[in-house]
Amino acid sequence: MDRENILSVGSLTAAISQSLDEFGSLQVRGEISQGRVVASGHYYATLKDRDAVISVVCWRSAVARLGNRMPKEGDEVIVRGSLSVYGPRGQYQLVATGFRAVGTGDLASQYEALKQKLSAEGLFEPTSKQELPFLPQGIGIATASGSAAEADILDSIGTRFPDMILTVQPCLVQGPQAAASIVQSLAALEQDPDVEVIILGRGGGSLEDLWAFNEEPVIRAIAACSKPIISAVGHETDVTLADFAADLRAKTPTAAGELVVPVQDDLVDEIDELEGRLRLAIDQLLTKASHRLDALAKHRALITPRHQWEVRSQRLDELQERLAESLPRQVQDCKQREEHLRKRLSLLRPNISALQAQLPDHTKRLHHSAKRSLQDVDQRFRGLVGRLDALSPLAVISRGYGVLTTHEGQLIRDSQDVQVGDQISARLHEGRIHATVTNTEAGRVQEASDIYQAAPQRQPDP
Repeated sequence: MDRENILSVGSLTAAISQSLDEFGSLQVRGEISQGRVVASGHYYATLKDRDAVISVVCWRSAVARLGNRMPKEGDEVIVRGSLSVYGPRGQYQLVATGFRAVGTGDLASQYEALKQKLSAEGLFEPTSKQELPFLPQGIGIATASGSAAEADILDSIGTRFPDMILTVQPCLVQGPQAAASIVQSLAALEQDPDVEVIILGRGGGSLEDLWAFNEEPVIRAIAACSKPIISAVGHETDVTLADFAADLRAKTPTAAGELVVPVQDDLVDEIDELEGRLRLAIDQLLTKASHRLDALAKHRALITPRHQWEVRSQRLDELQERLAESLPRQVQDCKQREEHLRKRLSLLRPNISALQAQLPDHTKRLHHSAKRSLQDVDQRFRGLVGRLDALSPLAVISRGYGVLTTHEGQLIRDSQDVQVGDQISARLHEGRIHATVTNTEAGRVQEASDIYQAAPQRQPDP
């Protein structure tokens, strides 16, 4: 053995580390197992597939940057990073700088597109949800046969209500044929007369594992089911489109069993309590009725019925006597009133005759007064008509005057209202005259009052 080629463990590890650097940046696909964040803030996990396993480490700075995008147990991811060697254990590992779920981009876009489509059709409307019966006559369960979800549902319901009728309709919950299998199971449970509520469930998993519960045929089958459906798919953080279409969502399969049935023992205790209260109420009613019956049995009217007949017979005799006494008196009163009215009527007859005798004289005076009033009105009317005629412009025109207007019909009051060559019209007592202005003169025409004021005033003789 050549002593010069002997390497220490540290030297060999350093050499291996240098050779691993030649791989550069890598992207490795696998399933996350045993993922955890330790107290230092670093993330450690195992990445595995069917053929091999490799350790994964993600330093604290990268963990803080990724935040809630860190993968969970069972997630299938693509890890971006580089290879290194952990010297203390002589173990190579993948130093991760990022994680991406397998198919997340495509599946997420499909999820959102289908969600928007079905939501627009109203499949997720709260108003279309059916209420769960308080105590169903039977419960149908659609899930994988022998799965942990089936066991959790059966155990939860059996613990709360052991006598409940359960019908399990196995179906595939993962894989290409899962959607069709789920639809068939739901249809079978809907037709089962013993089933009043249906639980659709499975355990947790990655987005790909739960994808059957995002398939359009499954969502439409849930929305169209005539019986209430509880969606119990995955864990609390897993949300599928089946949760939106179902009438109620359970966080886990176990929670679905708690939602669908009450606790049988609590119901029995409540029934016992209500039965006791009902018996007590009935006893109280019977006691009260018994006391009432005893009081009525001791009543005087029920003990001596003949006494009641005698009292009413005596009352009838009294009424008959009062009627016999009051009837003649009422007849006498009516006769007296009739006589009084006759006397008043006889006193009124002479007055009527006198008024009839005065009627012709009053009629004559009324005619005379009306005739005189009409004459006064006629005289006043004639006077007003005369005054109106005196003020009428037509009366002035009839005395030889005329009314001048322009060709447009405007009244001419001043020589300045027209110009030489204007067409004018004169309205006379009989007819009209049309003329042309040949000359105008300004100035005011003297009236009689002006002439009187301008004349010298004669002084009276001394």
